[in-house]
Amino acid sequence: MAGLVRIRLICSTVAVVVIIIAAIVGEFTALPAAKTAAAAATVVFMLLEAVALTRGGHIMLAFCLAATVVTLAIHPHGGEVVMHGLNSAAFVIGLFAAVSLLRDAAETSPLIQRCGDVMVRQPPGRRYTVLSVGSHLIAVILNFGVLTLLGVMVQRGNTLDAAGGDQRIADIRKQRMMTALLQGFAMMTIWSPLSVSFAVMQAAIPGVDLAHLLPVQGVLTVLLLLLGWVIDRLTFPPGLRGTITTPLPKPAVPPSWAPMGQLVLLVGSVITAVLGMAWLLDVRPVISAMVVVPLSAWLWLAVQAWRGSPLLAPVLATRRLARRLEISMPAFRTEFAVLGGATFFGAVAAAYLTPSTIADLLAHVALPPILLTIALVWGMMVAARYGVPQIVSATLIGNGLSGLAAHGIHPLVLTSGLMGAWALSACTTPVGAATLSIARQSGVSTKVVGRDWNGRFVLSGSVVVAVWMVALSLMV
Repeated sequence: MAGLVRIRLICSTVAVVVIIIAAIVGEFTALPAAKTAAAAATVVFMLLEAVALTRGGHIMLAFCLAATVVTLAIHPHGGEVVMHGLNSAAFVIGLFAAVSLLRDAAETSPLIQRCGDVMVRQPPGRRYTVLSVGSHLIAVILNFGVLTLLGVMVQRGNTLDAAGGDQRIADIRKQRMMTALLQGFAMMTIWSPLSVSFAVMQAAIPGVDLAHLLPVQGVLTVLLLLLGWVIDRLTFPPGLRGTITTPLPKPAVPPSWAPMGQLVLLVGSVITAVLGMAWLLDVRPVISAMVVVPLSAWLWLAVQAWRGSPLLAPVLATRRLARRLEISMPAFRTEFAVLGGATFFGAVAAAYLTPSTIADLLAHVALPPILLTIALVWGMMVAARYGVPQIVSATLIGNGLSGLAAHGIHPLVLTSGLMGAWALSACTTPVGAATLSIARQSGVSTKVVGRDWNGRFVLSGSVVVAVWMVALSLMV
C-alpha cells in the first residue's frame, strides 16, 4: 500500500511539473500541443489526488463536473469551451505551483526566521505597523505560508504569563497581531505580479497596460494598509495602553533590523527580475514569474547550502528542490482543486455571457458607468462573504465585460477595483484559505475573524475602493 501511495505522489508531482513547463512553452510558442499537455496533466493530477481532497475540494470538483456535462450537452461549442476552461485552470495551477517553490526555500531560511522574530517583538506603538508591513513583504515570497510562519511566532510569544496572567490582555494582543498578519498578507494580492489575483485579472481583462496598473495598485495598497492602521488605533486607542499594550517579553539581545533590510532587497530583486524579464521578452509578468521564481528558489537553496559545503551547494540545492517538489506539490491538492476548479467554472460560465447579452443587461441598468462598475466590485465582495470564491466572480465579470469601453467602463478602473475588492474579501470570506488559517491558529471561528476582527476594516475599505475608482475614472 505504501508503495502505491508513493507511486501516486510521484505521478502527481510529474503532472504538476508538466503543467508548469507546458504553460510556459504554450505562452512563448503558442503551440496547441503545449496547451493540450497542460490540460491533460491537470486532469491527471485531479484524478490521482481526488481521493485525498478535503470536502471543499470535492465540492468544487463536483461543480466543475456538472458544468462540463451541461456545457458539452447544450453549448454549440461545448468542447472548445471546456478546453478553454481546462487551459485557464492549468495556467493558474501552474503559476501557484511555480511561485510556491520560493516558499519551500523560504521556510528553511534563517533570514525569514530572524525577520519573524523582529516583527513579533515590537513595542505596542508600532506592533501593528511592523507586523502588517512585514507580513506583506514576506507574503510576496511565502504566500499563504506567511500566516503559518508568523502566526506560530505570535502564538508562541503571546502567552498568559507574558500578559501578566490577564486573559483579556492576551486575547486582545492575539486579535491585534493576527489581524495585522491577515491584512498585511491580503493587501499583497492587490499589486504583486506573483499573486494569483494578478494572473486572473490580466487574463480576464486583457489590454490593461502594466506600466499604468502597477503604480496605481501600489498607491491603493498603501491607502488600505494605512486604513488598517487607523482602524487598529481607533479600536484600541492609546488611552488603553496601560492595560493592553505592554510589550511582549524581549530577548536577551535586542533583534537587529538588518534582516528586514535584507528581506526588502530579496523581495525587490525577485520582483525586479520578474518585471525585467517580462519587459525584455514582451510577455505577461505572470509568465516571467513562472520562470524566475523556480530559478530564484534554487539559488536561495544553494546559498543556504553554501556555508556547509560550497562545492556541493548546487547539487544539494537541486536534490533538496526535487525532494520538496515531491512533498509540496501533492500537498497542494486542495489548493489546486479550489483555485483551478474556480477558474475552470468561471471560464465555462463566462461562455454563456456573450457581449450582446451583457450589452442588453447593461442597457436596462439605469446607472452611470462608474456607479455600475462600483456595484460590480461590491457585488464580488458580497458574493465572497457568502462563500463564492473571488476567482469565480472576477472571471465572470472580466470575461463577461469583454467590450468594456463600449459600456463606458475603463478597463484600468475595473481591474483596480476588482483587485482591491479581492484583497478585502480575503479578510472576511468564510471559505478563504487565509481566514481559515488565522481562525484555526487563533482558536476562534471564521465568523469572528471575518466579522468581529475585520468587519470594520472591510466595510471602510469598500468605501475607500469606491472613492478610489471614482478618482481614477476622472484621471484616465
